[in-house]
Amino acid sequence: MLLTRQSQIAIGILVACARSADRYLLTFEAASGTGASKEHAAKIAHLLRRAGFVTSVRGRNGGIGLARPARQISIGEVLRHTQPEISRVDRQDVLGGPNEAGFDGTGATALASIIETGWASFISLMNRFTIADLLVEQPPLRLACQDCRLSKAASPVALSTESLEAHAAHLHG
Repeated sequence: MLLTRQSQIAIGILVACARSADRYLLTFEAASGTGASKEHAAKIAHLLRRAGFVTSVRGRNGGIGLARPARQISIGEVLRHTQPEISRVDRQDVLGGPNEAGFDGTGATALASIIETGWASFISLMNRFTIADLLVEQPPLRLACQDCRLSKAASPVALSTESLEAHAAHLHG
C-alpha cells in the first residue's frame, strides 16, 4: 500500500493550502515542502483543480487555495484521484498475468481476493482521515483501530469495506 510520488505531492499541496487559508499560494510555494519541481507541481495542481480540491485565481495576487474546508477533503478521496489504480484491482495485474505466479485458477482467485480486501481496508481507513487531520503539529502516537480487535481478525478476506466502515462508525465514532 505505497503512495505514489504524485499522491505525496498532492497531499503536501493540499496541506500547504489549508495552512494558508487566508491567502492564495503560488503553486511552487504550495509544493515547496514536497521537493517537487515547479513543472511537476503545476501538473498536480491542475489535477487537484479538475478534481475540485483547489481553486485557482490568475493575476498578480492569484494562486491556488482549497475549494472547500480541509475537514471535508478525505485522504481516501485524494488517493482515488491521484492513484486511480487503488479503486480498481485487475486480477491479471495483481498476479502478473495468467499463470505467471504459478497458481492454478483457485489459488490465483484467492490471492486476488485477499489483495482486493487489503486495498478496500486501506481506502476505508484513509476515508476516515482528512487534510485537516494532517495540520496537527504533534501527531498522536497511536491512531484509532491500531489496537482494535478488527485489525487482528483471523480471516482478512472476511472483512468487507462495509464491515470496516460500520465498525469505525460504531467503535471509533
